[in-house]
Amino acid sequence: MIKERIQGFLRRMGAYDRMRETLAYDIYRHWKHGYPVGWRENERRLFASLLRPLGTNPLVFDIGANRGQRTEVFLRLGARVIAVEPDPLNQRLLTRRFSRRRLGTAQVTVVGKAVSSAISVATLWIHRPGSGLNSLNQKWVESLGECADRFGTKVAFEGSRQVETTTLDALIGEFGVPGYIKVDVEGHELAVFQGLGRKVPFLSFEVNLPEMFGDSLECLELLGRLSPSGRFNWFVDFSRDFSLPQWMTLAEFAPMLRGCREKTIEVFWRSEG
Repeated sequence: MIKERIQGFLRRMGAYDRMRETLAYDIYRHWKHGYPVGWRENERRLFASLLRPLGTNPLVFDIGANRGQRTEVFLRLGARVIAVEPDPLNQRLLTRRFSRRRLGTAQVTVVGKAVSSAISVATLWIHRPGSGLNSLNQKWVESLGECADRFGTKVAFEGSRQVETTTLDALIGEFGVPGYIKVDVEGHELAVFQGLGRKVPFLSFEVNLPEMFGDSLECLELLGRLSPSGRFNWFVDFSRDFSLPQWMTLAEFAPMLRGCREKTIEVFWRSEG
């Protein structure tokens, strides 16, 4: 209880997230969980390679920004970031964390909404305020509450709240066409892509298997219709490179996803033609 209170205080002050981005924390995670110390450099290198073809100060949409770990990476690579996050606690943390950057070329705009298939209102299921498990997808919420396989224990959601939703098309209309869209919305990815009516150069989205396999296949098909010549790849975590030696077409990639035995991967898509 005391540990949780200390962590909660540090989160509210923004210090907890800054601490998690230090080498000392990476060494602690390596000691505690065996996570590679060099993952952060691999992350920077991967996104640098993706953003480089987009030119100077590319526009990036961080959908499901949470506390801004990826937003920080994009900023350090010179991007302008639209950070979209429905959780009120995380909205405050994002604003506090990145407000000092607004006078520079690289900047962050925080949008306090969820992204879905329509401009409306939806239910956000809350594990706890600020949690990365909070979700608009009731199927995902129920699966976490029924099975302990993923996290070693069943995940309890303490409540819910109504949040405003927007769409990718609406965000594009307001801020312009992004060079890259990152989507991490805990099972709500299909609804996000249902609100996208045009191709963008790059995007990525989290896939939780096997629970969200069917929805993930539909995501691939939606993207395939936006750019039939588009290519796919994936990686498991930042301690490794892309899992596939070359980017694949939808017809090649879908069977690979079907045979994947990882619990969580991040799928990358680049449009072509």
